[in-house]
Amino acid sequence: MDLARKAEYGKRLLSLIPESGKSIGNSMLREQFRKSLGADGRDFSDQDYWQIRDSLIDDGLIVQGRGRGGSVHRVESVIDEAPAPSPESPVASGERSLYEPFHAAIVSGYVKDNRIKRFISEITASQGRRSTGGKWTRPDLTLIAVRTYSFTPGKRLEVITFEVKPSLDTALEGVFEALAHSVFAHRSYLAVAEEESYADDSTDNPDERIMQECTRLGVGYLTFSKPADYSTYEIVTSAKLSEPDPYEVDKFIQGQISTEKQEELRDWLR
Repeated sequence: MDLARKAEYGKRLLSLIPESGKSIGNSMLREQFRKSLGADGRDFSDQDYWQIRDSLIDDGLIVQGRGRGGSVHRVESVIDEAPAPSPESPVASGERSLYEPFHAAIVSGYVKDNRIKRFISEITASQGRRSTGGKWTRPDLTLIAVRTYSFTPGKRLEVITFEVKPSLDTALEGVFEALAHSVFAHRSYLAVAEEESYADDSTDNPDERIMQECTRLGVGYLTFSKPADYSTYEIVTSAKLSEPDPYEVDKFIQGQISTEKQEELRDWLR
């Protein structure tokens, strides 16, 4: 199949996938596509279908779904399963205000502290109607490093995610949000703004509970007092290195990272 026809077929196939974000089975989509071609559909093989479908997935336009025989749905048209926090919520507003300075500190401090040379980073918390794949599958900040080692051949891609919380009041939920990211992340962190109101020797110090849960689950735990100043950051517990399914890593990058940053990663990994 030449490139011109492949591009034409790709647009036609995409037009048959519901814009609402609803999934459509491969079998039904394949038959609808054949019918749309009229007489030419007789020569359109199953292998041709998979080639066109996979090209749309590779371009980040559609995502695979479940169901008998598999299914697909559009990337840009699916709303989160969980409702977004109300814009009027003080907690939501306080958390959002941390994203930019926190991102700056990670790029200027964490990256250098951990000897990361090649990386891309994005605030992935707010992407409108972009598909997340479900509740707790969109980190607040994502850092993706491309590493090389002296005695390990090849290049290693490492996805590091951060879940940011403005106080300990919502931190416990943040532990499990960060844990959910381990499906596609190699290291997951919970980052919490410090509160001086809790004394170190307090018997009901919630910070102690958070630290215990993070240690138990392998989630990294870091605290900070000034979000833009990495010198105020402390890694209380390091994130345990996990080995997520490469398919899940690939799907996360295609679905949540901007096209421009994806191209940077591709260049480095060649």
